[in-house]
Amino acid sequence: MPGSFMLTGWKNMHPVEQYENKYLSLYRNIEDKNYLRRTQKFESWYENAIALPGAYYLQAIQQLFKENCFAKGEFVALGRQISLRDITVPLYLLAGEEDDITTHEQVFGARSLVGTPDAQVTQQLVPGGHIGLFMGRQTLRNAWPGITRWIVQQDG
Repeated sequence: MPGSFMLTGWKNMHPVEQYENKYLSLYRNIEDKNYLRRTQKFESWYENAIALPGAYYLQAIQQLFKENCFAKGEFVALGRQISLRDITVPLYLLAGEEDDITTHEQVFGARSLVGTPDAQVTQQLVPGGHIGLFMGRQTLRNAWPGITRWIVQQDG
């Protein structure tokens, strides 16, 4: 599956943002060197989606998305059946309010599928979308320091 095909699909989920607004934003911020640097860095990453082997892609779509095998405990990886119930470690579920790839209902729904005791599951809903959870300035500034503290607490 060519990366460019997947990228076109992602872009077409939000065509006004991808084909109009981002260029208007670039024009409005053309004098802001920091904005230009960040935009160039992001675009050079985003515009180069990695191609996936066709058989792998089709298998993932079929088993993970259509049949929901992982959530049902029916997914086989490296010859072993795996289940989310096998996860018993503390979990931090981070979801984006505008994430339309993995909605917050899906992220938080994982809580009922894992074997982790409910008292050991933390969840947080933050502004932003899918990529913003890990690359967004606000999420990096406002959410990730707390997540880092949470991780350190789990270790000690």
